[in-house]
Amino acid sequence: MKFFPASSGTREELLDVKIFAHRGLHTEHPENSVSSLLSAIKAGIHGAEVDLCTTRDGHIVLMHDAVLDRTSTGEGLIREKTWEEIRSVKLKDTAGKPTQLGVPDFNQVLDLVKEYPDFELALDPKDVDAVKAAKMVLDRGMENQVQFFVADPMNIELAKSIKDVHPNLRITVNMLTWWKIEDVPCFAAKALDVDALFASEWFFPKYGFEELNKAQVPVIVYLWGKHDLKQRFERAVELGADAVSSDDPVVLLPFVVPLDYRRLSKCQPFTA
Repeated sequence: MKFFPASSGTREELLDVKIFAHRGLHTEHPENSVSSLLSAIKAGIHGAEVDLCTTRDGHIVLMHDAVLDRTSTGEGLIREKTWEEIRSVKLKDTAGKPTQLGVPDFNQVLDLVKEYPDFELALDPKDVDAVKAAKMVLDRGMENQVQFFVADPMNIELAKSIKDVHPNLRITVNMLTWWKIEDVPCFAAKALDVDALFASEWFFPKYGFEELNKAQVPVIVYLWGKHDLKQRFERAVELGADAVSSDDPVVLLPFVVPLDYRRLSKCQPFTA
């Protein structure tokens, strides 16, 4: 069992577990915004999960929903809008009020994150040409910094298409209810040539991730919401999770070794 330090623990006592900001640091900024990523980096969070969609003219942008309405001042399907139309849209804050922030361009986000080489991006290809996105990552030499999320273990075609671009591109496969079937996750990890497996809290296996830990297959888990987060985090780590994606990642930072964005940046530290 891993030791859980008090929030005042020394660096030697802190857990070697990565924390990911689900849709960026969206408790303070619009989800999937550049600001949500910059703030996550500055806070010492290890990475962020973001969502990709494509415009009518093939431009890749960051957006969770297929439609613009919930998170922006726009309306309608993203895939029916041109990039020029999307550029006029402003993101909404957590209260649903318009901000001055625009919908991020995937190229812009990759160029930004590349300046912080130990900060990771987990890409969820909602409505996008994953091969095109994979080539953009590869062209920047960011294959060690970016992972592609495969939401269904049956989507072998998606997993294979990314690995076919280059075997060093990383994929993380969501095992869904397959976690409940003994030995299947280990088999799937080998068969799909995955770099990590993903588990939602609802499907945690009864006996944890010990077999995957032995096989050196990292496990990333998602803890939904904010209630009892510390206790749920402790359980995830005790089961063997290597990384935790959270809607309120700042709460978990006192218990892990954070990233030092000043040390990691290739450029001058930004100011918020």
